[in-house]
Amino acid sequence: MNQSLQNSLYEKYPKLFENKDKSKQESCMYWGISTGDGWYHIIDTLCNRIVNHEKYVMNPKWPRYNPNYIPVTFDQIKEKFGGLTVYYSGGDEYVDGLIAIAQDISYYTCEVCGDRGYQNKNGWISTLCDKHRQEREKEKIQ
Repeated sequence: MNQSLQNSLYEKYPKLFENKDKSKQESCMYWGISTGDGWYHIIDTLCNRIVNHEKYVMNPKWPRYNPNYIPVTFDQIKEKFGGLTVYYSGGDEYVDGLIAIAQDISYYTCEVCGDRGYQNKNGWISTLCDKHRQEREKEKIQ
C-alpha cells in the first residue's frame, strides 16, 4: 500500500496500529501494510468497525461492557494467497467475525484498484480485475 494511504490509516486509528513503531524483531507491522491500494477501503472499514465496537464494549455504562476485553492491535496486515491476511492481538468473537468478513471480501476485490476482482487459476495467486490482470500478463511478456 502506498505510504500516503498507510499514513491515513495510522492517523485515523493510532491505537490499532501502535505496533508500527516497534522494531522488526518485535512486530511485523514494522514493514507496514503489505497490500495493494485497492484494499484500502476494506481495511479502513474494518478499522472503523473495530474502533466503534470498542467504544461500547469498553464503556462500563453500556450493556455490552466487558471488563476483560483486550483492545485490538494489529501485528501484521498483508496479502497472502491472493487474499487479505490480518494478524492481531486482543478483541473478541465479534472482532474475529469482522476480520473474517474483511478477508472474505478481499477475495472478490481487485488488490490494485478496488473494483470487482477474481483469483487466477495458476501461477502466483492474486485477486485482480480484468484490466489489471491483462496489464500484469503484458508485463510478463515484456
